Amino acid sequence: MVSRMRRLLDWLEERLGTREQLTKFFYRRIPVGTTWLHTLGSAALFLILVQTVTGFFLAFYYVPSPEHAYDSVAYIQKEIPFGAFIRGLHYWGASLIVVVVFAHLLRVFFMGAYKYPRELSWVLGVILLFLVMLFGFTGYLLPWDQKAYWATVVGTHIAGTAPLVGDYLWRILQGGEEVGVRTLGRFYTAHVLILPAFLYAFILVHISMVIYQGIAPMPKRDLAFVRKEDYGRLYEASKQRGETFLEHLLRDSTVSFFLLLLLVWMAATWKVPMEEVADPTSTEYVPRPEWYFYFLFEMLWLFWGKWVPIATFYIPLALVLLLLLLPFYDRTPGRSPLKRPIASGFAVVTLVIMAALTYQGATAPLPPRSIIPQEAKALPVELVKGREVYEAQGCSACHVVKGRGTAAGPDLTRIGAGRDIEWLKRFLRNPTAVKPGSPMPPYRDLPEEDMDALVSYLASLK
Repeated sequence: MVSRMRRLLDWLEERLGTREQLTKFFYRRIPVGTTWLHTLGSAALFLILVQTVTGFFLAFYYVPSPEHAYDSVAYIQKEIPFGAFIRGLHYWGASLIVVVVFAHLLRVFFMGAYKYPRELSWVLGVILLFLVMLFGFTGYLLPWDQKAYWATVVGTHIAGTAPLVGDYLWRILQGGEEVGVRTLGRFYTAHVLILPAFLYAFILVHISMVIYQGIAPMPKRDLAFVRKEDYGRLYEASKQRGETFLEHLLRDSTVSFFLLLLLVWMAATWKVPMEEVADPTSTEYVPRPEWYFYFLFEMLWLFWGKWVPIATFYIPLALVLLLLLLPFYDRTPGRSPLKRPIASGFAVVTLVIMAALTYQGATAPLPPRSIIPQEAKALPVELVKGREVYEAQGCSACHVVKGRGTAAGPDLTRIGAGRDIEWLKRFLRNPTAVKPGSPMPPYRDLPEEDMDALVSYLASLK
């Protein structure tokens, strides 16, 4: 048996050079001073693999339809052996990935590892962070509970505020005038097919670049301030004094094992939150996103009305472009954070603002909700239908009526005092034609009966 295995290995070695390739990979030299912070990349990859494996398990039982999605998730948690534990690994693992990938990006930034010759590696890293956030966005609709539904309503309407492409983006995401079966199908397809294909393709290229270019050294001594023409010589000298990758792999394995233990503890002790089944006609639910979107959600309170696109489009776009183009406009020889005071200072200020907005979003009290049932009961029969259309279309995700809703758009509590039915109908059908530059998405496909009921309800708000 041993001899047969040896012959098989020799056969593979002759054709693939496996032994030689592995020797080169594991015994290649890495720069001196490589620390535990350099394990964040491999830790992120490990967590992504955990998400993939647990995602396979969940996909065996999940049914992507509004009629069965909620029940299938409940079945996984209550009936399948270890189902709740596996879902816990997947749910809490999503948050850990965001933390680790973001920390990895910060490590690369503050060590100046985005500079020559790793410019494209940095660009791919930023794209990978964006893909991870998209996984979070597409994933939290799948349970089809109240939080999943209404947070998605908010997210798709925010996407609809983007200038020029907002209407198309909103329709692509939702698949119709409201979040429903097409939305769930598209989010599920993106989550389990489209995004994983892009993610693993970019990861493969990213890892290939890291192997080819080598691990970025600590920006100390000669490598704290180095010109492009001197970098290759200094980097090779640092590698000669450094350890092998096999030795560093022990640190990678230790961190990944610690994260696995942490994830197992979280899945075993923290119950995955699951609210009531999604109700598009709900008049009480106040949507809140996942914690890693709090900073974006809170910006809606700073910019409202015609200024909403600043929070939902221009600021995020500016930050993404700043990150993507960073290696191409920061070409100074300095690699240490202290040698890049402007870039480092701007990053620190941005992090403080994001942390403050995230904390504010996590601790902000919910808007009052007790008014709504009383209002619904007091409505005349002919206006009840309009109120139902208002809720079904997710209008409360962007507007406030009598203290209830989200102040991303104008307060509609007294909209009927200044606008009549005809104006409201024309505006809802084609907002930009009535009010140029309006971020409001058009409702051209809303049935005439529903439109009449909706504008009648809005006109009654005085």
